[in-house]
Amino acid sequence: GAMRHLPYFCRGEVVKGFGRGSKELGIPTANFSEQVVESFPSDIPTGIYYGWACVGNGDVHKMVLSIGWNPFYKNIKKSVETHIIHTFKEDFYGEILSIVITGYIRPEKNFDSLDALISAIQDDIEEAKRQLDLPEHLKLKEDNFFHLPEGKIVNSR
Repeated sequence: GAMRHLPYFCRGEVVKGFGRGSKELGIPTANFSEQVVESFPSDIPTGIYYGWACVGNGDVHKMVLSIGWNPFYKNIKKSVETHIIHTFKEDFYGEILSIVITGYIRPEKNFDSLDALISAIQDDIEEAKRQLDLPEHLKLKEDNFFHLPEGKIVNSR
């Protein structure tokens, strides 16, 4: 069921999440606002996905994305959290995050411990890196979707 929605293009403002990703997991995530989350297809399966992400007019990076309720944390609201596989120097709350979801890794599941959760996320990141090097996923990195029309071009050579 997940694949028929892909690739899925989405853009929205980065808002403050629960503040858990960086602090507890050492894996910072960018959260979309509720409006953006609610705009996702209602029948897109929850779980872990991968694809490409771009902050503002910056470079396009690999990312892993979780859609769902985060059973480990027993959320009551569905969330969409993007972990960009890149180290940013500062927070980018309020920036526009553009993502293309290109593939599905696994369903959401609960974990017995924080360590088990972190270990699963690390595996997801490795899987995403492998998949995104494949030509069919790589080509979406260059998609025009990532070129915001307004504003100055950053990193132009």
